[in-house]
Amino acid sequence: MSIAMQKPINPYENAEFLEQAFIRLCEIRRKIQELQKEEEIIKDWALFYAQEYLLRNEKEGEFEINDFTVKVSIAQRKVFEYPEEIKKLEEELKNKKKQAELNGTAKLIAVNRYLVFKF
Repeated sequence: MSIAMQKPINPYENAEFLEQAFIRLCEIRRKIQELQKEEEIIKDWALFYAQEYLLRNEKEGEFEINDFTVKVSIAQRKVFEYPEEIKKLEEELKNKKKQAELNGTAKLIAVNRYLVFKF
């Protein structure tokens, strides 16, 4: 049973539950990191396989893989390198934003907190 399904009435008052949740999050993040490394290694091969063997010039397809259904399509994203003048404008904008943060003219609308894990 997952930690989310074991949730007590008020989890913030249950230190044991909170500890279990923290430990489980660490385990999940580590597993995600390991899976992302594996994904980087195999994604080009999988793209080639999908394009050449599964889709065969079709835009998309639906397939049964290990008892689940997956819809597959191949998307693309264009990557541009911009002229130097645009890069300078981007840098200028970045500096102006930072200055606005420092001098108080930028309005702070939220502070998002998050955990950082390093394995």
